[in-house]
Amino acid sequence: MTGFFSMNQKHVHEKYEIYYLASGERYYFIKDSVFRIKKGHLVFINQGVMHKTTDADLPDHRRMLVYFEKRFLETLNGSVGLLLDFLAQKNYCVMELSIKEQNYVENVYQEMNEEILKKEVGFEVSLQGLLMKFLVFIARHLEEHNERKYFSNCPKHEKIADVVKFIDSHYSEQLSIGEIAEHFYISQYYLCRTFKEITGYTLVQYINSVRVKEAQRLLVNDELKMIQVAEKAGFGSVAQFNRVFRELIGSSPLSYRKSLKTK
Repeated sequence: MTGFFSMNQKHVHEKYEIYYLASGERYYFIKDSVFRIKKGHLVFINQGVMHKTTDADLPDHRRMLVYFEKRFLETLNGSVGLLLDFLAQKNYCVMELSIKEQNYVENVYQEMNEEILKKEVGFEVSLQGLLMKFLVFIARHLEEHNERKYFSNCPKHEKIADVVKFIDSHYSEQLSIGEIAEHFYISQYYLCRTFKEITGYTLVQYINSVRVKEAQRLLVNDELKMIQVAEKAGFGSVAQFNRVFRELIGSSPLSYRKSLKTK
């Protein structure tokens, strides 16, 4: 990427993500923490974990991404599930790679990209093998190295991390921007501007995303009526619940519940 850049889409998905920064620096908001990611850092993110990257001090960066679903590897042997379970225990992990490891990772990315572009005979099987090599590399790195934390130590980032944790604990209540700002002894303007700057989300977007994620979890239970799901997830009405859910997920809560039965 050239110039300043931030993910502008609502970034939470039911896929695993491997993010590698080949050059530059980024702030990476993951779950309820802000990390300063530099060249040679690799990030593994579990499915369903909220995350976004935003600009750090340097404008240009180059990153490599892999998204995949568990079912892509389900045709392989049963050890795949155990490997993904091991990696998913932490929800996410941030690793700093040596020069040798950086070269290895960049070569794997290159091989995967070539397989996708050429689509020669057996390319899907080859992709499965390369992805498995990648996951084994990540798992072994985590076992061999004590995971270091690359949190941003900026007081502004720490304050917003506290705001995120507060929302994550109180999403079922009728939160307002004014009440959140008052709770943290800051102005509404500063809260809104800084929250968006650091997380990539507006406050309303983030609160809605947390509530929709909780609603997805609740919709698995067929015994709960829609109004109960809406209330437990913090929505003021079923109409608001339906509108926000459709905006973020692309279908109504009822359609989403029905789709769960076909999986």
